[in-house]
Amino acid sequence: MSKVLLVVGHPDLSQSKANAALVDAVRDLAHVTVHDLYATYPDFQIDTDAEQALLAEHDVIVFQHPVFWYNTTPLFKQWQDKVFTLGWAFTMDGSASQLAGKKAVVAVTAGVPADHYTPEGANQATLETLLSNWHATLRLCQFDIQPMVKLYGTAFGLSDEDLTTAAKQYNELLASFAA
Repeated sequence: MSKVLLVVGHPDLSQSKANAALVDAVRDLAHVTVHDLYATYPDFQIDTDAEQALLAEHDVIVFQHPVFWYNTTPLFKQWQDKVFTLGWAFTMDGSASQLAGKKAVVAVTAGVPADHYTPEGANQATLETLLSNWHATLRLCQFDIQPMVKLYGTAFGLSDEDLTTAAKQYNELLASFAA
Protein backbone atom coordinates (compact mmCIF):
# COMPACT_ATOMS: atom_id res chain seq x y z
CA MET A 1 0.00 0.00 0.00
CA SER A 2 1.35 3.41 -0.96
CA LYS A 3 1.63 5.92 1.85
CA VAL A 4 0.48 9.46 1.02
CA LEU A 5 1.85 12.57 2.70
CA LEU A 6 -0.43 15.59 2.39
CA VAL A 7 1.70 18.68 3.06
CA VAL A 8 -0.71 21.56 3.69
CA GLY A 9 0.49 25.14 3.46
CA HIS A 10 -2.55 27.21 4.45
CA PRO A 11 -1.76 30.02 6.92
CA ASP A 12 -4.85 29.28 9.04
CA LEU A 13 -6.64 26.08 8.13
CA SER A 14 -9.27 26.72 10.82
CA GLN A 15 -10.38 29.83 8.90
CA SER A 16 -10.37 28.14 5.50
CA LYS A 17 -13.50 26.77 3.94
CA ALA A 18 -12.07 25.17 0.80
CA ASN A 19 -8.66 23.94 1.99
CA ALA A 20 -10.20 22.64 5.21
CA ALA A 21 -12.90 20.78 3.24
CA LEU A 22 -10.25 19.11 1.09
CA VAL A 23 -8.20 18.08 4.12
CA ASP A 24 -11.28 16.86 6.00
CA ALA A 25 -12.25 14.75 2.98
CA VAL A 26 -9.04 12.70 3.23
CA ARG A 27 -8.15 12.89 6.92
CA ASP A 28 -9.73 9.49 7.68
CA LEU A 29 -7.92 7.59 4.91
CA ALA A 30 -5.61 5.19 6.74
CA HIS A 31 -2.75 5.58 4.25
CA VAL A 32 -2.79 9.41 4.32
CA THR A 33 -0.71 11.50 6.73
CA VAL A 34 -1.89 15.12 6.99
CA HIS A 35 0.98 17.51 7.73
CA ASP A 36 -0.12 21.11 8.42
CA LEU A 37 2.99 23.26 8.05
CA TYR A 38 1.58 26.36 9.76
CA ALA A 39 0.40 24.33 12.77
CA THR A 40 3.75 22.53 12.97
CA TYR A 41 5.94 25.60 12.46
CA PRO A 42 4.12 28.72 13.72
CA ASP A 43 7.56 30.26 14.31
CA PHE A 44 8.74 29.35 10.76
CA GLN A 45 11.64 27.37 12.28
CA ILE A 46 11.57 24.33 10.01
CA ASP A 47 13.21 21.09 11.16
CA THR A 48 14.83 20.02 7.90
CA ASP A 49 15.85 16.56 9.12
CA ALA A 50 12.34 15.79 10.39
CA GLU A 51 10.78 16.99 7.14
CA GLN A 52 13.14 14.97 4.98
CA ALA A 53 12.47 11.88 7.11
CA LEU A 54 8.72 12.40 6.68
CA LEU A 55 9.09 12.70 2.91
CA ALA A 56 11.29 9.59 2.81
CA GLU A 57 8.62 7.54 4.60
CA HIS A 58 5.95 8.24 1.97
CA ASP A 59 5.44 7.18 -1.64
CA VAL A 60 3.11 9.95 -2.77
CA ILE A 61 3.51 13.59 -1.75
CA VAL A 62 0.61 16.01 -2.16
CA PHE A 63 1.47 19.69 -1.89
CA GLN A 64 -1.73 21.61 -1.05
CA HIS A 65 -2.03 25.37 -0.68
CA PRO A 66 -4.06 28.41 -1.64
CA VAL A 67 -2.65 30.53 -4.45
CA PHE A 68 -1.02 33.64 -2.92
CA TRP A 69 0.05 36.23 -5.49
CA TYR A 70 0.40 33.54 -8.16
CA ASN A 71 2.61 31.45 -5.91
CA THR A 72 2.59 29.34 -2.78
CA THR A 73 2.28 30.68 0.75
CA PRO A 74 5.33 32.16 2.57
CA LEU A 75 5.96 29.22 4.93
CA PHE A 76 5.54 26.72 2.10
CA LYS A 77 8.17 28.58 0.07
CA GLN A 78 10.53 28.59 3.05
CA TRP A 79 9.82 24.87 3.54
CA GLN A 80 10.87 24.24 -0.08
CA ASP A 81 14.07 26.25 0.42
CA LYS A 82 15.01 24.36 3.60
CA VAL A 83 13.90 20.82 2.70
CA PHE A 84 14.73 20.47 -1.00
CA THR A 85 18.49 20.47 -0.54
CA LEU A 86 21.23 19.62 -3.01
CA GLY A 87 22.35 16.03 -2.64
CA TRP A 88 19.15 14.99 -0.91
CA ALA A 89 16.21 16.32 -2.93
CA PHE A 90 18.12 16.89 -6.14
CA THR A 91 21.51 16.17 -7.64
CA MET A 92 23.61 17.89 -10.26
CA ASP A 93 25.29 14.76 -11.62
CA GLY A 94 22.14 12.93 -12.71
CA SER A 95 22.25 10.38 -9.89
CA ALA A 96 19.02 9.53 -8.13
CA SER A 97 17.76 11.88 -5.44
CA GLN A 98 16.00 10.67 -2.30
CA LEU A 99 12.74 11.76 -3.93
CA ALA A 100 13.30 10.08 -7.29
CA GLY A 101 10.24 8.23 -8.51
CA LYS A 102 7.89 9.34 -5.74
CA LYS A 103 4.57 10.58 -7.08
CA ALA A 104 3.86 14.29 -6.57
CA VAL A 105 0.57 16.14 -6.80
CA VAL A 106 0.17 19.90 -6.49
CA ALA A 107 -3.31 20.76 -5.22
CA VAL A 108 -4.25 24.42 -5.19
CA THR A 109 -7.21 26.59 -4.41
CA ALA A 110 -7.78 29.87 -6.20
CA GLY A 111 -10.13 32.58 -5.01
CA VAL A 112 -11.48 33.57 -8.41
CA PRO A 113 -13.36 31.50 -10.99
CA ALA A 114 -11.56 29.40 -13.60
CA ASP A 115 -12.23 31.84 -16.44
CA HIS A 116 -9.82 34.28 -14.78
CA TYR A 117 -7.04 31.72 -15.37
CA THR A 118 -7.09 31.64 -19.15
CA PRO A 119 -4.99 33.56 -21.69
CA GLU A 120 -8.08 35.72 -22.33
CA GLY A 121 -9.06 36.08 -18.66
CA ALA A 122 -8.14 38.64 -16.04
CA ASN A 123 -4.86 36.86 -15.17
CA GLN A 124 -3.99 36.24 -18.85
CA ALA A 125 -2.46 32.87 -17.94
CA THR A 126 -3.42 29.42 -16.68
CA LEU A 127 -2.66 28.27 -13.16
CA GLU A 128 -0.19 25.79 -14.64
CA THR A 129 1.69 28.66 -16.29
CA LEU A 130 1.63 30.86 -13.20
CA LEU A 131 2.73 27.98 -10.96
CA SER A 132 5.31 26.58 -13.39
CA ASN A 133 7.90 26.90 -10.62
CA TRP A 134 6.23 23.88 -9.00
CA HIS A 135 6.66 21.80 -12.13
CA ALA A 136 10.31 22.84 -12.48
CA THR A 137 11.02 22.07 -8.82
CA LEU A 138 9.33 18.66 -8.92
CA ARG A 139 11.12 17.78 -12.14
CA LEU A 140 14.50 18.75 -10.66
CA CYS A 141 13.75 16.60 -7.61
CA GLN A 142 12.95 13.67 -9.94
CA PHE A 143 9.34 13.26 -8.81
CA ASP A 144 6.81 11.40 -10.95
CA ILE A 145 4.60 14.44 -11.55
CA GLN A 146 0.85 13.83 -11.51
CA PRO A 147 -1.83 16.20 -12.87
CA MET A 148 -2.46 19.35 -10.84
CA VAL A 149 -5.62 19.50 -8.73
CA LYS A 150 -7.30 22.90 -9.02
CA LEU A 151 -10.27 24.28 -7.13
CA TYR A 152 -11.39 27.67 -8.42
CA GLY A 153 -13.70 30.33 -7.05
CA THR A 154 -13.06 29.66 -3.38
CA ALA A 155 -13.53 33.33 -2.49
CA PHE A 156 -15.99 34.17 -5.28
CA GLY A 157 -18.51 31.82 -6.80
CA LEU A 158 -17.86 28.33 -5.43
CA SER A 159 -21.13 26.79 -4.29
CA ASP A 160 -21.38 24.45 -1.33
CA GLU A 161 -22.44 21.73 -3.75
CA ASP A 162 -19.35 22.29 -5.92
CA LEU A 163 -17.12 22.23 -2.82
CA THR A 164 -18.70 18.96 -1.69
CA THR A 165 -18.11 17.48 -5.15
CA ALA A 166 -14.49 18.68 -5.18
CA ALA A 167 -13.87 17.20 -1.72
CA LYS A 168 -15.33 13.86 -2.83
CA GLN A 169 -13.11 13.84 -5.93
CA TYR A 170 -10.06 14.70 -3.79
CA ASN A 171 -10.88 11.79 -1.50
CA GLU A 172 -11.19 9.47 -4.52
CA LEU A 173 -7.86 10.67 -5.91
CA LEU A 174 -5.94 10.16 -2.69
CA ALA A 175 -7.72 6.86 -2.06
CA SER A 176 -6.64 5.67 -5.52
CA PHE A 177 -2.99 5.83 -4.44
CA ALA A 178 -3.60 3.12 -1.82
CA ALA A 179 -3.62 0.40 -4.47
